Formats: sequence, structure tokens, C-alpha cells
Amino acid sequence: MNKKPITTVANLILHKNTTLIAIVVLLILLIIEGFTGIPVHKSIVFFLSISVLMLILAFAVLKRMSGFSLKNTAFLLTHAGLFMVLLFGCLGSLQFQKLYVRTFHGVTENIAFDDDSSVYQLPFQITLKNFEAEFYDNHQPKSYKAEIMLKDGDTEKQVVLAVNHPVRFMGYDVYLSSYDRRNPNNPDFVLFITVYDPYVYAKYFGIIVLLMGLFLYICTLSFSKNRLVSLFIALFGLGFSYMVFSPYLFKVKNLVPALQSLWFVPHIAVYMFAYGALAVACLLSIYTICTRRGEKFFVPTELATYFSLKLGTCLMGIGLLFGALWAKIAWGNFWSFDLKETWAAIAWFAFLGVLHFKYAYKNRPKTLAILVIIAFLLLQMCWFGVNYLPEVLKSLHRY
Repeated sequence: MNKKPITTVANLILHKNTTLIAIVVLLILLIIEGFTGIPVHKSIVFFLSISVLMLILAFAVLKRMSGFSLKNTAFLLTHAGLFMVLLFGCLGSLQFQKLYVRTFHGVTENIAFDDDSSVYQLPFQITLKNFEAEFYDNHQPKSYKAEIMLKDGDTEKQVVLAVNHPVRFMGYDVYLSSYDRRNPNNPDFVLFITVYDPYVYAKYFGIIVLLMGLFLYICTLSFSKNRLVSLFIALFGLGFSYMVFSPYLFKVKNLVPALQSLWFVPHIAVYMFAYGALAVACLLSIYTICTRRGEKFFVPTELATYFSLKLGTCLMGIGLLFGALWAKIAWGNFWSFDLKETWAAIAWFAFLGVLHFKYAYKNRPKTLAILVIIAFLLLQMCWFGVNYLPEVLKSLHRY
């Protein structure tokens, strides 16, 4: 008798339409923020939508674990990983603190301020010992580093900070942010960032679990029974990626310090392959709409669309997480709802929604094709459409 209400609630939460509705609501909220710049992510409605999504993820994991088999491993890792990323992201936001410290040569400083210019006192002191900068021929910064002394009572730590190379001290991460650009060769002050994030290692764990699940999904795809589909998607996707992105990559030079990271190549490369696979899914979807059901390209169209869709979505998720890991070592937080980040999340959740629609409604190829095209259009907003929005001027991704 007592189990019936619980079963009813679980069935309602795990109903195929519940997940789709949750994703659509989240997408609408993110799109509003993406176009207007209004911080919707701070609203109670956004919190409730994330809470519902976490509830669905938790019940889905528990249901699969009750009848565990190895073939469910990728499902469990991705859903559990995403649950942990969202959960610890929400919990961390309650105690997360990012402060800025302006320090002059030889001066000991422990006063910091936040984005709203509120003043705080740090539990430790920062003393700037030395600062060095190198520049390209066009006078853009090539690299810069600062030698500092961190002190808390009798505990002292002398380190050399550089961009993308923070140091941890007394529970805080300390980053080199910027310097006085009015006198770049001998700046009057240097700007540091201090970050307090008690859930940082829990977030790392959630990201690692989610990455493992996405990689495992890709591995299971590579052993697809229809090897012709796999070969077609791989070759076409690689060719498309090379054709579109190689002109940009070969022009890359004089990288600013924030882009000089080990994450630069894997982050960009994975996104390249993701765009290629999803472009294949879009082209096949257009072909599906323009033809009668049952007609074949030189590969099975529906199977090829699903394969490319799943591959591209997994790769996009990996690229997104690589970007989050890079952002953590460069700017201090995994996610800041920067304009580019917001549209990247919109694109990924859009394709996740398409995949869930495919799972829920298996025999609607033309509807699926329309959804793939819509999701691909949202991806174009992430790629270059954001450059035409006024909020791009505030973006950390504007170089």
C-alpha cells in the first residue's frame, strides 16, 4: 500500500514527456538570457527548472541501478555525472566568492572587492615582489607573471603566478588577472583574483564522471553494427570540420596569455568534430524532409542521422566540459553564464532534447528532422551569432 504513491510519483517524474518539458523550459529561460542579457539564471524559476531536471536525473539513475547491467554503464555515468555537476554547481554558488585584489609593488594588501564594488577583508595578505611582461611586435601582451608573497600569520608562501597557472593557499585559489595597462612595461599595480569555492573538488569529480560517460558512449558508437554508417559519418564530419575551421586555425597567431593553455587544442578540436557530425545530422535531416519515408541515400538515412546526432552531442558535451576546466584555471570559475557559455549550453541542451525526443517517439522521422535543424540553427548562434548581440562586449570570450 505504501509503495503505490512512491511508484506513481516515480512514473510521473520518469515519464517521457516530463524530461522533454523540463529541457524545453530550461531552454526557454536560457534563450531569454542569451538574447537579452537579463540574469535569468539567478531567478527562482531557473532554480526550480534545474531542480526538476536534477530530480529526473536522480530517479533515472536509481531506476537503472536497480537492474544494473554493463550495457547501462554509459547511461549511469552520464546521468549521474550531470546530476553531480548541476547539484554541486548550485550548492557551490551559495558559498562561491570571487574577489579582486589590486596590489602595488612592495605593498602588502588584504583588502579586496567584488563585481559590485563591495569591500572585503581577506584572511591572508598578498605582497607583490616583482612583475614581468613580454609583448608581441604589435604591443599586445605575450605573457606576464608576478612574484608574490602570500602570508597568513606565521604561514608564508612565495610563488610566481602566471595566467592559467593559479596557486592554492589557505583554501583559496589565487590568480593573476591583469595589470596597469597605462604603463605596461612598469605597471603601478597588478590585479589578482582570489576564489573561494568549497565544492571545487566535488565539481571536478562530477565533471570527470560525466566525461567518462560521454567517452564511453562514443566508444559504443564506434562498434556500431552498421560500419558503413560509422565510416560515412567519420569521413564526412572530418572533411566538413577541416573545410570550415582550418582557415581560422591556420590564421591563429599572437595568442593572448589566456589562450596559451594546454586546453586550447583539445577544446577547439573536439568542438570542430562535434560541429562536423552535427552538420551531417542537419544535412541528412533536410534530405529526410525533402524525400518520402523509406527512400535511402547511399547509407540508411534514419540510422545515419541518429548516429551523427549522438556522436556530435557527445563530442559537444566533451568540448563544453573541456572549456569549463579551462575556465577554472584561467578565470577562477567553471561557469560564469558568459554570453558564449550561455549559448553553448543552449545548443547542447537543444541536442539533448532532440535525442530524448528520438528515444520517446521512435517513429517520427520528419518531426525529428525538423528538431535537428532547429537545434543546429541554435548552434550557429553559439558559433558566430553571438558576435552580433550587444552583450558580446561584456564577454570573456571576446578576443
